[in-house]
Amino acid sequence: MYSKLSSGGTLLASMPVRVITYATVIEITTVILVSYTISVAMGHVPLWLPMISDCAVKAPEMFIFRYGMLVGASILACNFLVVYSATKASYRHGAKLCLALGMVASFCFGLLTAVNEDEISHVHGVAAGLFFVCYLVYMIITSYYGHFDPRVSKSSLNVKRITTIIEAISIFTLAALSSDWSKHHTAIAVCEWTAVAMIQVFNFSFVKDLAGTRLDEVGSVGVTYHVKLQENFV
Repeated sequence: MYSKLSSGGTLLASMPVRVITYATVIEITTVILVSYTISVAMGHVPLWLPMISDCAVKAPEMFIFRYGMLVGASILACNFLVVYSATKASYRHGAKLCLALGMVASFCFGLLTAVNEDEISHVHGVAAGLFFVCYLVYMIITSYYGHFDPRVSKSSLNVKRITTIIEAISIFTLAALSSDWSKHHTAIAVCEWTAVAMIQVFNFSFVKDLAGTRLDEVGSVGVTYHVKLQENFV
């Protein structure tokens, strides 16, 4: 049986919100690891330790990375929308700021994967920098407002705070070492891998926060799928 919506439409299907969070973390992590594995196997990068973007420069891994990460950027944007819809009541004014930061981060994530470092290096570099900065600010704000959300458990909030601190240390260390890239290449790569890992763990913490919430329950921002049944449908 289909369910009636308050908007007058009919709900055709729904699913748990956390499925999108699962998809975000699993898809992006899988693409990175597959691209890294192929790059190492082909002798394109050393086992320890290339920059993640170094695993997206040569064929065939560049095609997997580019396509997979563009899909990942789209899912990431959906995840930001879902989190915004589910938390806007608790985050108050911070919710819209978090959504804006998330959308900018998602766009930059797609851009830095569409343009690799050997094609237009300054575009790739600026996009990567904006992605990490926007995500760090998003993590800081979300960690603060999470204290006011009754669905966020103490353990989930602790995960958010710890990953945010490690993320900040990684990004600031990366920025400091980037003045001599050739000398500190491995250390910079460690910082980048750590920063990405912290983002993934941070995202995964929402799985517990959004448990039991379904797409049709999180508000109207384009994440509730329904159609109007026309009376004179032929």
